[in-house]
Amino acid sequence: MPECNKFGGLVFIKHGRIGTKIEGPDYYLQTKKHEYVLIHERASLVNPDYYLEFFCRKMVVVMGIQVGNEIKVLNIIEICKSLIPDE
Repeated sequence: MPECNKFGGLVFIKHGRIGTKIEGPDYYLQTKKHEYVLIHERASLVNPDYYLEFFCRKMVVVMGIQVGNEIKVLNIIEICKSLIPDE
């Protein structure tokens, strides 16, 4: 069974599939060392994920399962920091 990990960083959006049938936003977590794609329960890739959308441009701590460069989000909490945390 995959292990749940803790990641801290800044959530942001990229619109990288312009001109395709799935133009919805991709959500990322920028940590001090890496950039991860955040995956949450989203009905389709065309529509925004309103759960992750709420945390955009905010510092957060994410509890999730890492698979390669992706994090399956189990829980996300906003934190009051101006710099990316070391977690």
